[in-house]
Amino acid sequence: MAEIREQGYRSTSLRGIGRALGVQPAQILHYFASREELLETVLRRWDDESEQVLAAAGRPFLDVWPEIVRQNTTVPGFVNLYTSLAAEATDPAHPSHDFFRARFRRVRDLIAGDLAARQVRDPERAALHLVAFSDGLQLQWLVDRSIDLAAELTYEIARLDSTT
Repeated sequence: MAEIREQGYRSTSLRGIGRALGVQPAQILHYFASREELLETVLRRWDDESEQVLAAAGRPFLDVWPEIVRQNTTVPGFVNLYTSLAAEATDPAHPSHDFFRARFRRVRDLIAGDLAARQVRDPERAALHLVAFSDGLQLQWLVDRSIDLAAELTYEIARLDSTT
C-alpha cells in the first residue's frame, strides 16, 4: 500500500513492490495470481479502512462519505489505482470485474439505504447517480487538483436532500 501511495498506480510494478518488501517478484506471485489480484487486494484493504472510519464515526454513510473522500485526496496513488483498475475491469474477462460489480452494488445499497431514510424519492436511482458523480469527480480531480472533492460531494448530497 505504501508503494502505491508513494509511486501511484502506473509507476508501481511487482519488481518495485518486491524491492520495498525485500523479496523477489516471483515470491509475490506465490500469494497473488496476478498484479491485478494484488491491486484488488490493496483496494479491499483501502475499503476496509474506510469501513472502520465509518463504524467509528457512528453516523450514516452519507454524513461520513465526504470526510472519507477528503482523506482519500491525501493518497492520490489510491484514487488513481481505483479509477484506473475500475476502468480496466469494465471488461467482463478482467480478473477484477466481479470485484467491482460487487463493490458498486454494495456501495449503492449503502447509499440507497441512507437516502431512503432521508425520504429521497427513488433512492436506488439517486444512489446510482451519486456513485457516478463521485467517480467522475475523482477522475476530474486526478487531472485538476484544484477541485475540492469533499465539498462538491457534500453539495450534491445536500442538493438531493433539498429535493425531498
